[in-house]
Amino acid sequence: MESKFFFRLTFISLVILHGWLTYITLQYPYLGILLSQNEKSEWAIRTLETDSASLKMNLQIGDLIEKVNGEHPNDYFSIRKWKSIDQADNITIFRNGEEFEVIVGNVRAAPSTDVLPLLGELLTIYLAILLYWKAPHSISARLLSLVFMNIGFIFASLGASQRGDTLGKICISTLMMVLPILFLHFLIIFFNEKVKISFLSKIVKPLYMSILLLFILRQTFFIEDVAHYFYSFYENIVIAFFLTGLTLNFAFLLYVYYKYAKESYHLSIMIKTVWWALIISFVPFACLSFIPQLLFRYDWVSSLYTSWFILFFPLSFAYLILAKKLYDIDLVLRRVMFTLSLSILPSLGIVALNALILQQDVSWMHVLFSFIGTLLIFTFVLYSFEYIATKLESIMFPRKYYLNKALKKIASNLRFITSFRELKEMVLVDIVQTLQVFGAAIVFKYQDRVETVTEGIISLSAVDLLVRDEQWDHSSLTYLEINHHEDYTSYLILTDKKTNTTLSKEDLQWLNFIISYLAVSLENMHLIHKLNLKLQHLASQIPNEQTAQDLLWFRKLMFELQEDERKRIASDLHDTTMQDLFFLKKRFTSLIEKPRFPQEDIEQMKGIIDYIEIINTNLRQNCFELHLYLSTENPAT
Repeated sequence: MESKFFFRLTFISLVILHGWLTYITLQYPYLGILLSQNEKSEWAIRTLETDSASLKMNLQIGDLIEKVNGEHPNDYFSIRKWKSIDQADNITIFRNGEEFEVIVGNVRAAPSTDVLPLLGELLTIYLAILLYWKAPHSISARLLSLVFMNIGFIFASLGASQRGDTLGKICISTLMMVLPILFLHFLIIFFNEKVKISFLSKIVKPLYMSILLLFILRQTFFIEDVAHYFYSFYENIVIAFFLTGLTLNFAFLLYVYYKYAKESYHLSIMIKTVWWALIISFVPFACLSFIPQLLFRYDWVSSLYTSWFILFFPLSFAYLILAKKLYDIDLVLRRVMFTLSLSILPSLGIVALNALILQQDVSWMHVLFSFIGTLLIFTFVLYSFEYIATKLESIMFPRKYYLNKALKKIASNLRFITSFRELKEMVLVDIVQTLQVFGAAIVFKYQDRVETVTEGIISLSAVDLLVRDEQWDHSSLTYLEINHHEDYTSYLILTDKKTNTTLSKEDLQWLNFIISYLAVSLENMHLIHKLNLKLQHLASQIPNEQTAQDLLWFRKLMFELQEDERKRIASDLHDTTMQDLFFLKKRFTSLIEKPRFPQEDIEQMKGIIDYIEIINTNLRQNCFELHLYLSTENPAT
């Protein structure tokens, strides 16, 4: 009960926190106005942040701030806390001896500060729920879902933190410290779960405890007069902790590789893949944003963009876990690299074309990120094209989908074919319906005879002439050889389509697949028939009863074969001849009930009905003698 209460309390708290962070993000634009005090203790604009709404307002670096929302700068909460202007509706500035007011109004920042973080938040939280739901019994999958949830709340906290919200700043600084440790925890459990390598997860507990301690100390952010100093101090700690946690991840992988990789090929491939996934995920963010921020107090590339690379690692492993392709990880990686290589040239072409069209408005940074974004989109589309095409095959390629569906049905039916009659019902019917031809036939040409199974409207004489005399240039018949054996040759012969057109290349390709399955099935039928003949011949060669007693296994086998043959014959008689006679009798009975026939014709038809009844009675008796229960199943016949 206590665990359920704690879970519900945590869930409700997270929902409330998420609602508050989202509200702040959507309610206020990201202004990005950083201030500093001059020698006269006046507040002046020090920096206008990248992609902020301040770039679209009449503001300049060096402008003096007179009032914010009608309050003196020393009294405004965000200036006292963070030395920045946030959540403001109007700003009064002093420039070149003139004072004027800037209305924030509906000025919005770039999408990278509100729309993109919101999309990243929704994506990662959805993936966290999906992963937890699809793999509820895997501890590593649960930890990976926590990684997604952590990244989702980082995106949610980002907007609120940029807008001067204290909870947002506490959340994002704490979650950024948790992220690399959560990755490390996931890797430890993952390798222990998948490759049965025993590692103690206790090494992460001290790291979690230190994060908890710093989280408690971070409550000083609520004290307005000292919040800025603590925030600047903790900002460096967060960056240093993040880089240390990332280093621990790589060190852990090195340790596992050198100690265990030689014992397992799959483990070696897995470690290399994790290594590259971590490099792709974290190196751009660490090297272009965090390390420059730590050393030079500014980032070379905004973390608003480099943070998206972090998604690569959890996304790749979520895909491998959900698709159950973990041990095919090297093949997946090769496919990704191949699609990535194919995507380079079209991505370069698109970016170069955009740069030529928008020469004045494009910087090298826009070109770089446009190339990276286009490259990733092309790679994703090419990689997933097969999956998408398969799912949408019925819409994109309806004819191909219909043929493949029919092929699967015929291939499934071929497993149960034991006679020529079944060959007609299970194969020829589907071929005629699928290709919309008038008729089709399967012909077996032996040395002394020809056997034909037909369906639909097809001339038996034309088929016989085509096969016996091998006159293959028939104007309305298409023939395909199924197999060629020393005892017989089999053919599939089809008429033209009901649209009076010949078979297309797609139809012929489909038929070639059908023939490849048919060849195996017919060969098996032929071998079974030959084996039965040999067994019968062997049975006739047994000289006396005493010899037969020594071959009890053979007698048992012969008995079972005979029983199976009796059942087959009884089934054929019951399902075909007796049913046809029954319906013929009903047809005659319905005809003589009509008054338009003369009495003499009615009497003659009654005699025919009686004769049909005699034939049906004799057949029923034969079925009883062969296989009694068949006729008792359907007493109406």
